[in-house]
Amino acid sequence: MPNTGFFRLYPIVPLCLSLAAGVAVSRAVGLADCAGWCWAGFAAVFVAALAATRLPRTQTAALLLAAFLLGTTLMAMRECSLRMALPEGYSTTEGIVADEPVERGRIVRFDLAVTSGPLAGHSVRVALLKDTVSRRYTSIGVGDGLRFSSRLEPPANFVESNFDYVTYLQGRDIVATTFVYYRNWREATVDWSALGIFQRARIAALRLRHALLCHYRALGLAGQDFAVVAAMTLGDKSALSAATRDVYSVTGASHILALSGMHLGIIYALLSVLSLGRRFSALRECLLLVAIWAYVLLVGLSPSVLRSALMITVYSIVGLSGRSRMSVNALAFAAFVLLVANPLVLFDIGFQLSFAAVAFILAFHPSVGEIVPYKYQQSHRLVRWAWQLLLMSFLAQAGTLPLVLYYFGRLPVYSLLTNFVVIPAATAILYSAVALFALSWLPVAQQAVAAVVSFVVSALNSVLSAVASLPGASVDGLRFSALQTVLLYVMMVCICLFLSLLGRRRQAARNLSP
Repeated sequence: MPNTGFFRLYPIVPLCLSLAAGVAVSRAVGLADCAGWCWAGFAAVFVAALAATRLPRTQTAALLLAAFLLGTTLMAMRECSLRMALPEGYSTTEGIVADEPVERGRIVRFDLAVTSGPLAGHSVRVALLKDTVSRRYTSIGVGDGLRFSSRLEPPANFVESNFDYVTYLQGRDIVATTFVYYRNWREATVDWSALGIFQRARIAALRLRHALLCHYRALGLAGQDFAVVAAMTLGDKSALSAATRDVYSVTGASHILALSGMHLGIIYALLSVLSLGRRFSALRECLLLVAIWAYVLLVGLSPSVLRSALMITVYSIVGLSGRSRMSVNALAFAAFVLLVANPLVLFDIGFQLSFAAVAFILAFHPSVGEIVPYKYQQSHRLVRWAWQLLLMSFLAQAGTLPLVLYYFGRLPVYSLLTNFVVIPAATAILYSAVALFALSWLPVAQQAVAAVVSFVVSALNSVLSAVASLPGASVDGLRFSALQTVLLYVMMVCICLFLSLLGRRRQAARNLSP
């Protein structure tokens, strides 16, 4: 690529955008039957790009086209792998419970990794009718083997919703949904050999997470206090009630219930303080990365957590070289890796929200932050804390607001203000959770920390409930089309560019002043 201009500063960004465009086009057009042609086109263009070393502009165009064709190829191959001929009528399915069962009304919902038959290696989303007399369903847990008889149905989207439920399920390798009557299932010993190493490791990690959740309960955490701590620290939302979810949504605090960069960043910072000193920096970074990726596996490998872990990995490795750690290139690299691994992740709402928020922060934070002079921030720590928190919250919400309106149709009015309560509380809860397990050899101290966690979570829930009850806490029922969402993004970018220009001008004026 030419070593000047945009490609010099951000070489991975255009490649990532081209790859994402290829994935989107392939999904929209439906190129599953042309996977072979897409692969041949990618190989030809990529070889041509490697040969055009003396023509930098031509090579750049060829690399971008190759990235686009790679996206179409990966998406077409992925769609081919998901084409399954489901059995007609009732059939027997056996497999392993692959996530924490969630109770919703009269059913229990969970994903089952199928271990035999034509669907072996894939997953089925199960809605199991509760047996209210014997309550056998309460014995179901992650890693349990089940056998049931039911009718398998292909996934279907919800009526009048912008949420693409089919793609959401396919991104998790779920090829069918089913409803199981309470008499038509039983526990069974199943063969794990049909599952891949990755699936087995993930299920084993989730079983460990279940044990940690049980430890939370043993320490006295219960009700929605337990549910919030479980979501914020271990990524398990199964215990969250509809009322709690609504309170966090109305107040714009839902982001702390979904593990993301903020959570991993806090954990990374804490582990950095507790780890080896700079004398063994390379060893320390390796140990930190092992701990971060073990945690990512433990909490279920969601796209937002994977994005954060990849960026932290880049942050750690680049930091050893003495270069600037965080950049748009690191974000683009994380997106590129995730899209190559699973192109359907592009359509995951968590992926979109996570990358949009971080992209706005990385692109506009340095210049917009100059509106308040850096020297003034340094001499007034409280002002610096408040300004940085407000700025990060504003940029993150500017990046995610169009998507939130498009998918959920809700505008939280007090979200910027609630972050002054939510983020410090989340930090305290995450630090306390680490202390809970670190003090397992001191039961008295552990109980004291558990009491502190319970108090902080209860206070947080009470404050958010009070905010949610305020008049005009949220504007609901908004319906945005795809075009309106794009136009709103244009407006958000223009606002941030204006603030960036204002920040640069103030910085230039300060540099010129005597």
